[in-house]
Amino acid sequence: MRNRVILGLLFFLGLASGYAQRKTVFATMEDSIVKLHHSIITEKNSAIRYQKNETLLYILEETLGLNNSMSYPFDSIKTIAVLTSSDKKVRIFTWYLIDDRGVHEHYGFVQAYNAIQKRYMVYPLIDKWQRVSGDKPTTKTLPCDNWFGALYTKLIEVKSTNGTYYTLLGWNGGNIFSQYKIIDVLALNSSTGKPMFGSRVFFNYEKNNRPTRIVFQYAKTGFMHLNYEKQVYMQRSAAKNKKTRQYTMNKITTEMIVFSRLIPLREGLPPNPQFMVGEVSLIDAFIEQDGKWYFKSDVIAGNPDRPLPRRVQKTKVLYTPIE
Repeated sequence: MRNRVILGLLFFLGLASGYAQRKTVFATMEDSIVKLHHSIITEKNSAIRYQKNETLLYILEETLGLNNSMSYPFDSIKTIAVLTSSDKKVRIFTWYLIDDRGVHEHYGFVQAYNAIQKRYMVYPLIDKWQRVSGDKPTTKTLPCDNWFGALYTKLIEVKSTNGTYYTLLGWNGGNIFSQYKIIDVLALNSSTGKPMFGSRVFFNYEKNNRPTRIVFQYAKTGFMHLNYEKQVYMQRSAAKNKKTRQYTMNKITTEMIVFSRLIPLREGLPPNPQFMVGEVSLIDAFIEQDGKWYFKSDVIAGNPDRPLPRRVQKTKVLYTPIE
């Protein structure tokens, strides 16, 4: 069945030429991807589900490898997270399956402009989160084939003195005991043009340490807020008030990465990940300045009162596959 589907699609591609026909080709491929993924997430037999997922991986990689694919929006795909940077240099597709043990396995592709090769290239993401998570994940820079798997829900484009990088907010379903929220960094290597995950752009978060990514592990039944939104923090004035001879506290409103602080589910429980949950009244943040992310504790969280900037991609409607 897989071969017939693929051969049929490739035959159709061979007949197509010109912009209008290429657009029709992409629409046909997109429709195939949508239908196939829907059949995956409704398939109860795990063996068949994984077989279909292999076909999905093949078709999506072939589609992204076609000329001008970066120009096609793929906006009919609702059950796979698709994030595109505003500079059109990076696009990321991510999704996941759950195996018979309740372990999440993540899949995806990075489509990126390789300045060395002078063309867009497609890089499969190989999930190694189970190995990476037990080996100091916040200290490493990881290639695509050694990926800390995640379903990415936000992409924030950041310009620094070393060039542009992309901050990613994601969720990893973990196992039956705990799950993860992740703040990761994607950058294109200046020597090879290949995507790399992780960078030491986080400051003041851990004493005497600058992590390459931020990883939160918490209870499977718990909730933790992680988002990029407009919020408020307090900052002491640079100089004292001339009349009172005291420093004043100013409210600063800006976009920031906000996240709820993790605490034990109940008093007396040890701070093990399976007992940790997000405390909605305790919100910390990372604030970007000059291409770096600075930690700020105790921000004043409320409902954002204006839309996110264009450089932040909105979350697509995702799914919960059958276990």
